[in-house]
Amino acid sequence: MAVSRQIADLEHAIGQTLFSRNHRTVSLTRNGEIFSNAISPALDAIAGALAQQRKSTSDQRLSVTVTSAFATYWLMPRLVDFGASHPEIEVNLVVSDRYLDLEAEGIDVAVRYSPQQQNQSGWVPLMQETILPVYSPNYNAHTSLGSEYDLKDERLLFLSGRYRREARWEHWFAERGIVPTEERSGVSVNTYINMLQAAIEGQGIALAGRPLVDRFLADGSLKTIPDIPALKRGYYNLYRRSGHENARVFCGWIEAQFESAN
Repeated sequence: MAVSRQIADLEHAIGQTLFSRNHRTVSLTRNGEIFSNAISPALDAIAGALAQQRKSTSDQRLSVTVTSAFATYWLMPRLVDFGASHPEIEVNLVVSDRYLDLEAEGIDVAVRYSPQQQNQSGWVPLMQETILPVYSPNYNAHTSLGSEYDLKDERLLFLSGRYRREARWEHWFAERGIVPTEERSGVSVNTYINMLQAAIEGQGIALAGRPLVDRFLADGSLKTIPDIPALKRGYYNLYRRSGHENARVFCGWIEAQFESAN
């Protein structure tokens, strides 16, 4: 009914009958054919312009997936810098601790952590993570924290849940030939973000990794224990969708950020 009304209004506006209305069919009159031929190129041009505009908008949008910890402690504090340099690029940040299907989800850029360097097509390694004990200056230590053995008598923050063995105190102690302390003697948390926040608030000593803790070490919110070497762990890897110019720009920015920090 609305379309029929609009057609009637158009015919009234131009003073001509454009359609022949039969019982079940509608066809163009001679005047309707002339009018259609005249306006079709203009309508096609408008449709093409709209399609190009939609494509341009889509090309400017960039879907980036990272974990919640990487987003919170590394990417978000730096993202304002990228936005200031590239205001034309819209970043759609997809935060997920589950590894997404990059193709199915339409992801253009991904930062992922894995035990090995990813060297297949589309991937480049960013850096190898190093982990070390960190604590707040407000933490009330029970020992002088003079050696790694003192940690057995301290309040440790344990990661629970689906984290790799290498992220846990048990593995860290074992790598140093020390019988690990019991988890019940510390505090257990189920996310990396909660663990690091507890450490910042002085609730215990966390086993955390660079580069996520770099800014806290730099501003003094967290401290390390002298003479305890960092333990090398897995790798941060960067994925870029091929043929996407804004993905190339964003990945170049990420790589430059990592290079400047090392």
